Amino acid sequence: MENEFIDLIKKEVSSYGAAVGKAGQLKLVGIVSRVLGLFLLIFTIILLVSALLSFGAVAIIALLTKHMPIWAASLIMGSLYLVLIGIAYACRKPLFIHPFIQLMTKQVHSEEELALKTMEAEHEVELQRVKMETRIDNATRDLNFMLTLIGRIWRFISGKIHK
Repeated sequence: MENEFIDLIKKEVSSYGAAVGKAGQLKLVGIVSRVLGLFLLIFTIILLVSALLSFGAVAIIALLTKHMPIWAASLIMGSLYLVLIGIAYACRKPLFIHPFIQLMTKQVHSEEELALKTMEAEHEVELQRVKMETRIDNATRDLNFMLTLIGRIWRFISGKIHK
């Protein structure tokens, strides 16, 4: 009976560890995807700004100067790139964060699904913890009952012997 109980406790502890590991992995994926998404957003903005300062902007400005002053052509190009930066910022989740979540976890496709999976994993951790605590409480209660019973029997026997 003791070996069965110990094996059961070992199983409970290993399933608890697996649940904690899964919850930690999903939290890590959420953090890493946000960091990588932010990095890619910044990288994209830097690339767009460098493109603004590069040959494309100069070529278009040169074409526009045939019909308007240089400052007006420069303003048009600057506003075009600002619109592109705004679009990249507005679409940051589907363009940057969600692909990393998909890349890191095969089953999850969006940030909302990742949050749901994380909540499920944390709930599983809590269930495993409660199950393990219940088993340990029951074992402690049974042990205390047995010790009390043995103590009472011993006192009864020793009381009969001393009379």
